[in-house]
Amino acid sequence: MKKQLLLILLPIFSLSSACTQSGSSIKTGNKLSGTLKDVATGLTARYEDIQPGEVYLVMNDEVLNHTDIPIGESFSIMNKDVKGLKVKDGKISIGCSLTIADSAGNKLLDEADLFAGGGLFNEADASLLRCTVNTGEPMQWEEHYTVTATFWDKYGDGKIENVVVIRAIDIP
Repeated sequence: MKKQLLLILLPIFSLSSACTQSGSSIKTGNKLSGTLKDVATGLTARYEDIQPGEVYLVMNDEVLNHTDIPIGESFSIMNKDVKGLKVKDGKISIGCSLTIADSAGNKLLDEADLFAGGGLFNEADASLLRCTVNTGEPMQWEEHYTVTATFWDKYGDGKIENVVVIRAIDIP
């Protein structure tokens, strides 16, 4: 009986852990492009020439499986195991733009480059790209907001565009 139970549970566990990310990629010549999606949150990553291995949301040091964000809290858009960044003298150079728009398309925030005047990092730090998003005024409770964080390689042509729709909620 124990053998049968183990055989039944193992495939179920494998199936549930395999469904957290979905994606596809295409290589044309030297160009790599594709999409990756965190099924739990709907966070998508469209990439060209630099590729994340995994995308997810984090709040209070916990990986999220939802998009309900209390107003006043911060959350991070994470791109883990990033490959393809160009390296010069042991450094990478990254840009990151951030846009937050309400459901009518009105932009509440539109930052062209959060790393302007900087964005130079050691090659060893190149595998994780994070954009921390702060919530607050003029966001309203129970409204949905489209958050777009775009990372690009300042030494190359690669980019990753992350998009997620969050729901602003009252602090539980």
